[in-house]
Amino acid sequence: MTAHTVKQISFPIPRWAKNTHVQSLLATVKLRRKGLKKRAAALINSSEEVIIDCEDGVRLQSFVSRASHQDDPPLAILIHGWEGSHESLYQLSTAHVLFEQGFNVVRLNLRDHGTSHHLNQDLFHSNRIDEVVQAVYAIQQQFTPSKTLLCGFSLGGNFALRVTNRAPEAGIKLDKTVAICPALDPADILIKLETSLSLYIKYFMLKWKRSIRKKQELFPDIYDLDDDLRTDSMRELTEKLVQYYGDYQSINDYFDGYNICGDRLNNIATPTTILMSKDDPIIEFQDIYSLPNKDCITKYLTEYGGHCGYIKNRQLRSWLDDFILDQAKHF
Repeated sequence: MTAHTVKQISFPIPRWAKNTHVQSLLATVKLRRKGLKKRAAALINSSEEVIIDCEDGVRLQSFVSRASHQDDPPLAILIHGWEGSHESLYQLSTAHVLFEQGFNVVRLNLRDHGTSHHLNQDLFHSNRIDEVVQAVYAIQQQFTPSKTLLCGFSLGGNFALRVTNRAPEAGIKLDKTVAICPALDPADILIKLETSLSLYIKYFMLKWKRSIRKKQELFPDIYDLDDDLRTDSMRELTEKLVQYYGDYQSINDYFDGYNICGDRLNNIATPTTILMSKDDPIIEFQDIYSLPNKDCITKYLTEYGGHCGYIKNRQLRSWLDDFILDQAKHF
């Protein structure tokens, strides 16, 4: 892939926010939540939990906000990142702006995310793409919209791109897909986490261990992972849990299952936008150059933004909302 296939863009960023760690940490900082929940009150108040039945008894949790007083509103399906949920700040903020624009909005939780640990016996892992494809199909069948937007963040961006890649064979009609800082090569991500600011790996390990312990409490006859959870190494814990996932001989085998670099997304036919930042401390931005050159795939790269941050002002608003809304208006 040649460099001209990736478009360099910028956004209005204050000088104090040009640090990658400032951007990435502000993306999830709790002090943003109060103001955001106030702005998103209409979305939150209209939100209804809907459990989606997939094949083999799998059930996924979603939260649906239906547009009112509008004929045939477009549909937006949002997928959060790893150890995020429908309540993640980036997810809530984007859902709010799309809801304001008249979209029916579905915030889909991956297995064992949000408050869904009790719904399925088996643990979440990143290769559980079949159930997400089935859930997106079921959501679309329920709403039968004239237009559908699929948007994912980080690992959710990875899932969104894989769903889009399989959409035609699954009977899913997508009009637009947007992937924000998508996880591209999992092996590269783990190396990046291991060599970046230790706060990131501590943050993810804290949330991951909490999730696993919750699963163990719900299914004590199946899981006894206390010894495994003593490690502070993400690599070591991943290697230990691969045995519970089945079908993987090694951690590299597992990673290869959801690696989307190279020609793995060649079946995408939906207009698709991918946005990444050069200073992302978690995702290796260079991997964007390995993605397919197709007329339907537009790749954007910013100099700053961190990981799903893109903070644009002192009110800690994110430019991602502007970017996604612009994408949503042109499909």
